[in-house]
Amino acid sequence: MKFVPLSQPILLDLKRSGYNILTSKNAVEDKNPTWYPLTVADVNDYLLSLDCKGSIGPMQESALLVIEDTLNHIDEVQLQGEVFIEVNHLQELQDKINFYGKRYTCISDREYYDFAFDPKRVLVRNYALRTGNHLLYLAYISLNYNNHLLDEIQNLEDLTLSLICLDQDQARDWFKTYEITMVQSDISIYDKDAILTVFLLKKDQQITIPLEDKDELVYNLMHIEDLLQLRDLFWIDPRLH
Repeated sequence: MKFVPLSQPILLDLKRSGYNILTSKNAVEDKNPTWYPLTVADVNDYLLSLDCKGSIGPMQESALLVIEDTLNHIDEVQLQGEVFIEVNHLQELQDKINFYGKRYTCISDREYYDFAFDPKRVLVRNYALRTGNHLLYLAYISLNYNNHLLDEIQNLEDLTLSLICLDQDQARDWFKTYEITMVQSDISIYDKDAILTVFLLKKDQQITIPLEDKDELVYNLMHIEDLLQLRDLFWIDPRLH
């Protein structure tokens, strides 16, 4: 449980988790409000009830955001304050490492996997990119793959600047705009936290995904029409390699 800066990715994640309102004890004019996520059965009824109770009034108007409206009408640079979230990202990371360890029994053996296919490295890198905790990943690289450290520092910085997080409608439009038909994930394609990389097909090239590849938990390929049915939040590396 912690406070994190309010941002569009955080709002998207809260929406995916079922929240639809952000409440605050701060006044509307406060420049650094503290937000608390809330789920209500009907947003319009909730706002009407506040109005009827006099909770929304010119003398003491508390800050309040409707998550859907905020995502649709407020730019990232206009978002202010911090929001209280209960997600323990480090615990989630450890849980994933434990789960992947059941599939890759030598997940902690650096001599068993090469740099590119090391499942633990892929998991820690994914965590670092989504949470901004770059030091954890760089410490892991320094300890296990020191000869890759300088390249990974640059790669992490480059992708952090370009990484985008889209809801389902935004993702559909983005894939359509750039004529993307297939993506590749870093961690399991079925994980909502997977970062998706554009997989460019050459002209007239057809890709059939082998059944055994679907059992892998890293570097999965999937067609866009199938992917859009899986989730409502998409982390995308938009660089067209």
